[in-house]
Amino acid sequence: MASDTFSSFKRASLCSLMILGSSLVLSGCSEDSAEPQAEQSTMKTLNTQVTYLDRSMLPPGSVLKVQLADVSKMDAKADVISEQEVQLNGAPPYNVALEYDESKIADRHRYSVSARIENQGKLLYISTTHNNPFSENTMDDVYKVTVSKVSAKKPDVTLTNTYWKAVTIAGEALNVETKEPFVQFKDDGSTHGFLGCNSFSGSYEISEQTLTFNPLASTKKMCVEQMDIEAAMSALLASTAQFSINGEQLILLDDSNEPLATFIATYMN
Repeated sequence: MASDTFSSFKRASLCSLMILGSSLVLSGCSEDSAEPQAEQSTMKTLNTQVTYLDRSMLPPGSVLKVQLADVSKMDAKADVISEQEVQLNGAPPYNVALEYDESKIADRHRYSVSARIENQGKLLYISTTHNNPFSENTMDDVYKVTVSKVSAKKPDVTLTNTYWKAVTIAGEALNVETKEPFVQFKDDGSTHGFLGCNSFSGSYEISEQTLTFNPLASTKKMCVEQMDIEAAMSALLASTAQFSINGEQLILLDDSNEPLATFIATYMN
């Protein structure tokens, strides 16, 4: 009887150990087979709308480039976070979706959305203001950016038949009290102008970018004012060896290519 009882106890204990082992194995398998949870996506979309205010029509093939960048570092290149380039058809506004990683946006950094419109590499329009889409007062569904038309560079004015008004001598701006100094060149090689007190006339010689004045004749009037300007004008004309024209600006230079004076083209009504 005791033997049967002991045998029953052994069988019960063995069964308990087997069940416990099976539970541990199943538990281990369950933990190993559990799939890792997918990380939550941090990608966001910044819907932008780009427009310009004039009524110009863009030439065919124009391209809009929109960029979101971190502009916190003033002495370093902006860190581009997202950018898009789209071909344009029709009139503005133009809608562009910028996909960006929200985890890259820091609370204390400064951000800006910039836009530019180009055609065959030529810049037509560009945004000129700071546009922070994450500031409290700009959290709209669509962020709007206005671009401004780029002014076309004026063609170079011709040296001859232009009224050139003196604006600087030796890098210093002229403080004119009476009449402004000027110089004019004629196609026949003659020149005339005003030094500050007296008028002058004479001739000049030109070859490509070289320019020299022949000895000039001037009136002999004595003035109380602007005699310092007259002396400086006379000296720089005698030292002129070269010239350069950029748009509506004339620069007279000496034989060492150092600037002597600057003039601007002036038009009489």
